[in-house]
Amino acid sequence: MKKLSTILALAISTVAFAGSVSIEGAKLDTVNGADQNNVNFTLSENISQSVAAHVNLSSTQAETTNAVNTRVEAGVTNTTRLVGSVNGYVKFALGQKYSTSGTGNFTYYSVEPGVSVPLNDKWTAKAGYRFRSAAFDAATNKDTTETARLGVAYSLTKADSVGFRFDRITGDSTQDAYNVFYSRSF
Repeated sequence: MKKLSTILALAISTVAFAGSVSIEGAKLDTVNGADQNNVNFTLSENISQSVAAHVNLSSTQAETTNAVNTRVEAGVTNTTRLVGSVNGYVKFALGQKYSTSGTGNFTYYSVEPGVSVPLNDKWTAKAGYRFRSAAFDAATNKDTTETARLGVAYSLTKADSVGFRFDRITGDSTQDAYNVFYSRSF
C-alpha cells in the first residue's frame, strides 16, 4: 500500500506537466462470475506532432474476494493521418502488475493498433485491438489477453471530453468491460 501511495502522489504531482489527464471507471463482467471494478488514471504528453507518451496507474478489485491488482504502465502512441480526418494509431506500452491475490508481481507489454474517426465537431468514434502478454515470464504468469475495443467520446469543450468504451477481452481471462471516462487537455 505504501508503494501505491507513493506512486499515486508522484502521479498527482506531475499533473501540472501533463498535456492531458484522464480518469476512467469500468465494470468488468467475467464469464466465471468473478466480476471486478476498475479505476484508471492516465497522464499523457505530446512528444512531437505525431507521438505522445503516457503513464497509467490502474487498480482492479474483485467483487467477491476484494483481491486487488494494480498496474503501473508507461508507453508511447504514434498517430498518423490515414484518409481525410481518419487517424490511425499504434500504442506500445510496458508495465508492471502487482497482485494481492497471490498470483505474483510481473512485467508485461502491450501493443494496440486502432483508428479514430471524427463523426462531427463534437463526437469521435474509436476502434482498436490490444494484445497484452506477460511474455517475459509467460509460463508462470497467465496474463495474455486480446481485447477488441469500440468507443465514442463527446467534446464538452475544446479541453474537456467524456466517453464510453466497450472492451471484449479474451485469452487467459474472458471479460466484457464497460468503461466511462473523463479527459482534460491542458
